[in-house]
Amino acid sequence: MVDITAIGEVLIDFTPAGLSEKGEQLFECNPGGAPANVVVVLAKLGKSTAFIGKVGEDQFGEYLTRILLENGVNTKGLVKESRAKTTLAFVHLKEDGDRSFSFYRNPGADMLLGMDDIDLEQIKGTKIFHFGSVSMTHEPSASATLKACIHAKENGALISFDPNLRPALWQDLEQAKIRIKEGLALADIVKISEEELEFITGLTDLEEGTRQIQTQFKVKVVLVTKAEKGCFVRFGPGSKWADVPGYKVDTVDTTGAGDAFLGGFLYQLLERGCSIEQIRDQDWIPIVSFANAVGALVTTRKGAIPAIPTYRQAAALVQSAGTDYSKESYRPQFHYSPPAMWLNDPNGMVYFEGEYHLMYQHHPESTVWGPMHWGHAVSKDLVNWETLPVALNPDHNGAIFSGSAVVDWKDTSGFFDGGSGLVAIFTHADIYPDSDRPRQRQSLAYSKDKGRSWSFYAGNPVLSDTGITDFRDPKVFWMEVAGVWVMVLACGDHIRFYRSANLKDWDFASEFGKSEGSHYGVWECPDLFELSVDGSNLKKWVLLVSIGDNPDYPEGSKTQYFIGSFDGWKFVNENTPDTVLWLDEGRDNYAAVSWSDIPEEDGRRVIIGWMSNWSYARQIPTGSWRGAMTLPRVLSLTSRNGTVVLSQMPVQEIEQLRKESLSWSDVSVTREAPFIHGTNDDLLEIEVDLDIRSGDEVQIKLRSSGQSETIIGYDPEREWLFIDRSNSGLTDFNPSFACKHGARLAPENGSIKLRIWLDRSVVEVFANEGLVALTDQIFPDEPIDTVWIGAETGKAELHSLHIHTLHSIHMLHGSIGQISRRVHV
Repeated sequence: MVDITAIGEVLIDFTPAGLSEKGEQLFECNPGGAPANVVVVLAKLGKSTAFIGKVGEDQFGEYLTRILLENGVNTKGLVKESRAKTTLAFVHLKEDGDRSFSFYRNPGADMLLGMDDIDLEQIKGTKIFHFGSVSMTHEPSASATLKACIHAKENGALISFDPNLRPALWQDLEQAKIRIKEGLALADIVKISEEELEFITGLTDLEEGTRQIQTQFKVKVVLVTKAEKGCFVRFGPGSKWADVPGYKVDTVDTTGAGDAFLGGFLYQLLERGCSIEQIRDQDWIPIVSFANAVGALVTTRKGAIPAIPTYRQAAALVQSAGTDYSKESYRPQFHYSPPAMWLNDPNGMVYFEGEYHLMYQHHPESTVWGPMHWGHAVSKDLVNWETLPVALNPDHNGAIFSGSAVVDWKDTSGFFDGGSGLVAIFTHADIYPDSDRPRQRQSLAYSKDKGRSWSFYAGNPVLSDTGITDFRDPKVFWMEVAGVWVMVLACGDHIRFYRSANLKDWDFASEFGKSEGSHYGVWECPDLFELSVDGSNLKKWVLLVSIGDNPDYPEGSKTQYFIGSFDGWKFVNENTPDTVLWLDEGRDNYAAVSWSDIPEEDGRRVIIGWMSNWSYARQIPTGSWRGAMTLPRVLSLTSRNGTVVLSQMPVQEIEQLRKESLSWSDVSVTREAPFIHGTNDDLLEIEVDLDIRSGDEVQIKLRSSGQSETIIGYDPEREWLFIDRSNSGLTDFNPSFACKHGARLAPENGSIKLRIWLDRSVVEVFANEGLVALTDQIFPDEPIDTVWIGAETGKAELHSLHIHTLHSIHMLHGSIGQISRRVHV
């Protein structure tokens, strides 16, 4: 049985090849023809293929036959014709790589293919039968093509059709439309361009046009190719669709790109048994993404067939572009990351009508920081995320820097006609019109449809100060006892507090911090909230302030916090001004802020942070995406030895990801006789209770077969918990990345309790119920496959050890910029 058989034209493409000494255009000979291109793609991808057609008894016909054979295509059905020559097509390339054609076909040998030339037994065993409209321009090939197609369909083949409209080949375009509709009526799969869709349906709207094709002709899958922009696909019952972006490559010649795309798509169908009905909705995106990659790679060289990539080349482009999320080397599997491009600070975090909204700083066109937008994702459980289209795009007031979002329950803003809705408060960033000095102003946007669309307030900006350059990142909350909105704003080296009754008009209240805490970098991304101490009625206020990178400070960007009181006007620090308290002692937790409007009955204060560091964020080796979020964490205030500090633990919902669990108790380890556990999974949760009374350093090593290892250790003598990522894999992209760092941790009753989450390129460590947290990125040379626990000298006791393998989260990515990747129903 053959995987695919194609019928139609195989011809010579003459493509531009520079100029002669006299300045005249030269052309080089390349094999081509849309159906032939499709089967060669599939042959190069390892499928069995056959071709039915006609070539002339000439040197071009011999050449094409040889090319097909060399590429693994069965040419038993390729017939020689003495009455006409092989068709030639001169390709004229435009500056953008697009092309037009001049055909020499009057007649061409392909036009003379008749039913007597076709072996129906060859068609009978094929899984997919493919054809196009070029073989339907004239008789006898038109009737032969349709009859062969009908025979294939009657024998159970899937029918693939490409209208491939070439107006110059038709004597009458109305006749072309009739013939193409005959093809559509037979097809299960249709690959069509935007122009051809409009020609057939009269519609330019892809959703409506493909719906008409699917409904009128009972087509199972409609693929609308959009050149470098990717593909719009409609599939399945219920009229579902997805818009899957393409790949950016250096385009040389677009000849054959659509054919290569279709070949890549049909390959994926064959890999799935050709059962369209059994393909899950979420699988259509990686299927089409692979096809996009095959099509994109063809454009990087001249000619069609010579430029067709191998599977390895296409898969490498898919992986480098971050499309197959589960197989990307460094893509976290249970931490939120963007589908592609750049992510940094979490923004606009609010809970509303059953959804946690996570917005974030996002550059949809680059993997490094640039003109900021607000990316957007939602979750119902803080674990599984769906990426939505970009929430806020730059406008005439500037780029969209960090900020917050609230539910305006009482419609104080007047945006919601007496109801309630979401209001985003953010920084507009541009430059002063009379200079190149940066300008930062606070603005509003609002949503009446649960954050699916946003409108900028016509009165933006609502707060400005021409005397301050760094004037950004507003965190806003409703203070019920005062009956006002409070804004917490970062102002370079201090925090300002403002008050408002309506979110539009703001009055200065006070400022804090010019001589308190750490000032090694610019202050950013503040947050302010109240927590009870040890779960008692005693409450204190916590002020979070992130500190930007300073090249003279090796730790890079971090987040500090203050504990004190706040009366709606002024924050008072209860510690001495030189006290510095760090939210996370690792290298990769920045700009952490909390969700607004979590229901009172829930009672939690939940934060999330950007899992990177400004020292090297632009350089991490993650390919087509950069940036991810920490696990959501619950904050608490805990008293220790007369001092109140923050503690934090991941939300309990994360435990739903546990897949398999193994447990051990009372295990003695030494350097020579360590505990070693091999795992085929680099998604782990580790719980360990270490008895450290022996005084010997204990190390937990997360190792890979590539000899890299990340060490989580505890030195009892120094009472120091640390992470050592010096030999963790790829580290040389920035001199500050390879390091050993940690924090003081006092034992409790002679032991320390650790909970560790490993997520491919992420390690999060929480000690003694979250009194110390360490968050670090790592980039192992091979996936981590071994957990090693031992003592540096002497021995240590493991009271208990639990290792849980974890599932990947359901992360439905919906957008890259404004291009939807979400399946729509």
